Amino acid sequence: MKRPIAGRLILIALAAALLLFLADTRALQSSVWDHLGLLVDVRHQLVHEYVVEPNQQTMIEEAVRGMIRSLDDPHTTYLSEEDLPGFEKNMTGRFTGIGAMIEPFENRLRIVTPLEDSPAWKAGVLAGDVILDIEGQTTEGMKPEQAVDLLTGEADTQVTIRVRHEMGEEQQISITRSVIEINTVRGLIRDPDQHYNYLLDDVRRIGYVRITQFNAQTVPDVEQVLTELRDAGLRALILDLRFDPGGLLDAAVAISDMFLEADRGIVTIKGRAVPETAHTATENTLLPKIPIVVLANGASASAAEIVTGALADNERALFVGTRTFGKGSVQTVKRLENHQGALKITNAYYYLPSGRNIHRHLPENEEEELWGVDPSPGAWVAMSPTEIGQMIRVRRERDRVQRSNGTAVDEISPEWIEQELKDPQLAAALRAIHGMLETGQWPQVGDSGVEELIKIQKRQSLQRRRDLLHKSLEKIDEELQKLTEAPSDADADTHEGSDTAEVDTTTIDSTGAAPEAPDP
Repeated sequence: MKRPIAGRLILIALAAALLLFLADTRALQSSVWDHLGLLVDVRHQLVHEYVVEPNQQTMIEEAVRGMIRSLDDPHTTYLSEEDLPGFEKNMTGRFTGIGAMIEPFENRLRIVTPLEDSPAWKAGVLAGDVILDIEGQTTEGMKPEQAVDLLTGEADTQVTIRVRHEMGEEQQISITRSVIEINTVRGLIRDPDQHYNYLLDDVRRIGYVRITQFNAQTVPDVEQVLTELRDAGLRALILDLRFDPGGLLDAAVAISDMFLEADRGIVTIKGRAVPETAHTATENTLLPKIPIVVLANGASASAAEIVTGALADNERALFVGTRTFGKGSVQTVKRLENHQGALKITNAYYYLPSGRNIHRHLPENEEEELWGVDPSPGAWVAMSPTEIGQMIRVRRERDRVQRSNGTAVDEISPEWIEQELKDPQLAAALRAIHGMLETGQWPQVGDSGVEELIKIQKRQSLQRRRDLLHKSLEKIDEELQKLTEAPSDADADTHEGSDTAEVDTTTIDSTGAAPEAPDP
């Protein structure tokens, strides 16, 4: 029996599609094998022809790291078997060390933020500090896992680091290690019994809650504090997420859910090989109506950005501060076969309810307009690195005094916060709350406009780069001055007896090429 014409056409189309698929597959396989052939050939030549016998294990590991470096993603890393114990220790949430989140930065390491109350925080380490060396060992080319091994150690032992602050000045800091146990939910003022009083204003019933990190304990702790505040007649809240390096996605979603009405978007996760997942608010809203100000800054990262973005995008809170850090990528750790280590790989990004990708893809010295979370219109309140350092020093000292004998404050006003705490961002947040409670509208408490925000960010980045270049030039001038003041014997012999002798000081190597000048 003859097949219908339509059936035969379908079979012909399927056969053609299969042939095209097989052709594309063969082409892809051919391309892959060509590239692998290059890798195998280069390895073979080096193993058999290089002047000394190379370490083949090191060659393979560095080839893997080279592939990863081509991605230009500091969060995707290869972990050898030797790296894994330190990495896993850092992931447990309880360890002995200095208590600071670090990331690769310009072939060195940078502090994302020191954890609140950690040894690093108490010693004066600041968010944005570039670590130049650890115990005299340069961090140039150092992997984060290697740094973790150096920074962690027995409690009550010391480690010394040299850092470069954001304005360019360098400082050597000795830190006494301790067991890191993080209380992630804090207030501003302690009662005489050392418990936090989460009300800033007993009359207006304005609450203040600061989250220093998102871990499993953060959710029940925040829920308990907010429930107590609600039962005490809370009318407005300041949620402080500044210097929060992030943490668990589930914790960020759960805390956002405490403020948002059902079905409101919180965050969406998208990746090339990861199914798109949208997290939305449930009906378990704890504080659905009261005015909220969320505080965040350039050291607020990851989970802190998710909460900030969810509340701001849903117009549930006024966001006061500066643009957030821009760490919006998701990593998963995959163990490799035959005990060859693990791969920590970025496989997705976070997207705000507005659809904006949080992650910053380009380095600071390249232009990129949209990343992180931007403050609400009229609520951009900048603080210079010097002002941030002063604010943190005051906070440390006040906390030390409060732990010793407790303190009493008659009235916490924006003016008092500016004068006593040196914190213009918190002062602006409290002014915004006062204005909303009095008029029902958010007042303007800072600058406005994305264009101005981008301009300020770029100006600060260029100023830091200029300051670093000035320092490099000053060091070169010092070296040149030393050489001018103390000429070598060779210089003296060359010029002796002749005021016009010309000397060719260029050295040529065996290839006939002049060596490159050293990098200043």
